[in-house]
Amino acid sequence: MHVTNVGGSLTTAVCLSLIAWSVRVLRSAKHRDRARQRTTANATPTVKLNKQTYGVLSAKAFWMLVQTNPVPYVLLDVRPASKEDGGAVSKLSERLNVTHILPEELANLLRNRSMLWAKKFPNVPVPSLKTTLIFVSTHGHSSSHAAALATSLGFTRCSVVDGGLAAAVPLAHFEENDAISPAKEGSMSLDAVSLLMETVRDDGNLLGLVILDIRRFDERALYGTLEGSTHVPVDQLPKALGMTEEEWVRMFRFHKPTADNLILLHSRSASAAAWAKQLLSDSGLHNCHSYVDGAYAGPDGNVQSYDAYEEGEAPPEPVPVGQVFNRMNAERELLDLRIHINV
Repeated sequence: MHVTNVGGSLTTAVCLSLIAWSVRVLRSAKHRDRARQRTTANATPTVKLNKQTYGVLSAKAFWMLVQTNPVPYVLLDVRPASKEDGGAVSKLSERLNVTHILPEELANLLRNRSMLWAKKFPNVPVPSLKTTLIFVSTHGHSSSHAAALATSLGFTRCSVVDGGLAAAVPLAHFEENDAISPAKEGSMSLDAVSLLMETVRDDGNLLGLVILDIRRFDERALYGTLEGSTHVPVDQLPKALGMTEEEWVRMFRFHKPTADNLILLHSRSASAAAWAKQLLSDSGLHNCHSYVDGAYAGPDGNVQSYDAYEEGEAPPEPVPVGQVFNRMNAERELLDLRIHINV
């Protein structure tokens, strides 16, 4: 028997063996990657809690939010199943009609909300990265971790209730008699605002006035601003007030207000102004007033006004006000508000 090309046959066999081995290795690696991806999708990521990245609402600010709806929001109860014991906190949670999410499911639901959210919560709008998310739990521990987790996933308007639902329970009875609703105080008039701004121009802002425009971006762009105003939309205030001075300046391009400043909130919504005022007060900023009439000076210098409208609605046409500046009334109003100016 004559055998030829023995070396070639052995080489071919070795090559085929190596190819088969490589295919098995690649398949095994692919299966491991898929398993790792499935595990990662369902796992809760590690979140560092050494730095606050979300807003903290006082119990009163929380109730004002629930009662007056100054901003659209989604209320998420992230208590573990073992904590839902039917006590006062659970009853309050049911009364508020919150959305329940188990802590171990939160990361997956938020990551894959476009596919999973509507199936699990058909009556709750799918949250975007700019949706105001309020996380609640019994004493605030689970909600703090949930808010930090959501922030790490890109959600920019997350808040918790200081002390959790347990801190909000004692205020629950106020809802019946409206005792915790915003005070029925009127906002500063256009006359008073005009005189205040005139005084600031003349004396170099010895009053330390900060005009804080808390309207939405579309309102500010469409209807103009008060001279010298700064801008922080009201739904960003809870998180913003927890920022350091450096973080605030980097984010908003002006110095963070202090207790020495006189703050004028510019809003078209009385409920938004009242809620913002409560948030500022909770942060130690008590010298705060609001202007919600909606009147402003148009490009031609004439005073105009516009009606409040919701985001997504057609913006209303501005209408002339035809108001004549009354200095005497303005001086009296500022004096009543204990704002002393040189006249």
